[in-house]
Amino acid sequence: MKIVNPYVESGTWFKGSFHNHTTNSDGWFSLETVYKMYGGYDFLGISDHDKITKHEGKREIPTVFEAIEVSSRQTHMLLVKPPQMIMENYSNAFTIENYQRFVDLTTTNDGFAVLVHPNRYFSNFWELEDMFKMERYLGVEVYNGDGNPEYDIAFDKWDALLSAGRKVWGFGNDDSHVYGQEKRAWNMVRAKANTNDAIIDAIKEGNFYVSTGYGFDAIRVEGNKVVVDLRSNDLLDKMYKYVTFFGKDGQVLKETTGRIKQAEYECNGDEKYVRIAVYLEGGYSAFSQPLFIED
Repeated sequence: MKIVNPYVESGTWFKGSFHNHTTNSDGWFSLETVYKMYGGYDFLGISDHDKITKHEGKREIPTVFEAIEVSSRQTHMLLVKPPQMIMENYSNAFTIENYQRFVDLTTTNDGFAVLVHPNRYFSNFWELEDMFKMERYLGVEVYNGDGNPEYDIAFDKWDALLSAGRKVWGFGNDDSHVYGQEKRAWNMVRAKANTNDAIIDAIKEGNFYVSTGYGFDAIRVEGNKVVVDLRSNDLLDKMYKYVTFFGKDGQVLKETTGRIKQAEYECNGDEKYVRIAVYLEGGYSAFSQPLFIED
């Protein structure tokens, strides 16, 4: 049995979101204001609907990404670092062929694609069968901060893809449009440096996790064990945590609770993958990428 751990590379943890809007589409705020709203972030993507917004003007955020949300009436997709040429004869019409073309062009440009808010049942969601028809996208937005957790959390579809053998990472983003939607969900990326290339390299390797306010210091493999070092300091160590290990089909493999700093799970080989969710007292949470179990 081999446990493939995406968290093996060392680096620094950087905080950021890729899915946010400005007045260039349907956001309430200018690019300059959005920069201020995300003060303290290490990196930020702007993904206006059907437009690539150019980053310009004064900002304190060190690293920024051009992005676009391809926004048909049926379903939406995030492209990070898309080539400008996709805007030539651009159409957001949802067909597998059209969306796949965007994925391929962005991947060739060293960017990546994410299927966003797949469970937004009232509009713009993804049918699972269409998610299976798409190829070469990097991830699924499993936590979208724009709406209601009843329909903007998509661990069920992520587990379905992972259980079928698809290697896709889970992303968390705000999808911010209005005041109050900022800084709800983000990605903590462990990269060699806070640069566009280093962040993207780490993302592609799965060396990141989704956070709504809590996190991991490390996720390690020791023999057949997955060992999780939870975010720790004098204050956090006094707070209650709830850790769950999930496997194939979203099955709960193990649950650990208490004022703990570490949790572990011993694999038996038939899990297919192991992913970890942790909730901190007060409702803050973090969600790992899957560790794949190979024969």
